[in-house]
Amino acid sequence: MIISFISQKGGVGRSTLARATAVESVRAGNDTHLADLDGQQQTSAKWGERRDKAAIYPSVETGVYRRHDVALKAASNYSCLIVDTRPFADISSLEIARQSDLVVLTTGTSVDDLEPSLLLGHELVHKGVAHHRLLFVVGKAPSLAEGRRAIETITAWQFSCLGTFLVFKAGYSITLDAGQAITETSWKTLNRRARNIVNDILARARQTGC
Repeated sequence: MIISFISQKGGVGRSTLARATAVESVRAGNDTHLADLDGQQQTSAKWGERRDKAAIYPSVETGVYRRHDVALKAASNYSCLIVDTRPFADISSLEIARQSDLVVLTTGTSVDDLEPSLLLGHELVHKGVAHHRLLFVVGKAPSLAEGRRAIETITAWQFSCLGTFLVFKAGYSITLDAGQAITETSWKTLNRRARNIVNDILARARQTGC
């Protein structure tokens, strides 16, 4: 099973959700690998290093890949491959999307975030990615109202979108800095909200991968 996280912009929760999905996939008993394709920033890989250094359970295997084809080859060695792509989708993002069981398109709530994300969704479909394999997730909402409005906009464009979304709180940032995922904070409410999103992503991936 391959789940790729793609965005047209940075700062919309792509790496945040990829890391949490990897953690919860491991917790579910899947042999999971988190592939970081951003060789420059290495956000997920450096997070994995912090996690290993702090000996946080469960361990999440991560790797940095500068070539998407090499990252995709890793799928044969694991039951679940999570791909954290580079910001600003490119040809490698398209190839990854074509081979993914589920493509998670993360976005913020502003027009500046939504418009390029929705156009990217149309481009992926136009270039051969099955519509039902695309899933939009609002990864960073300033408020509940703005998150709901973003979902309405996405569904109006005829794309599938999770009804749950992430209202980003300081507690999530603190947790990520410590090498944990947003499902592993010290606050039960924050964990529950994040797990609802991640569990929905994993469930959708299982459905499309069948």
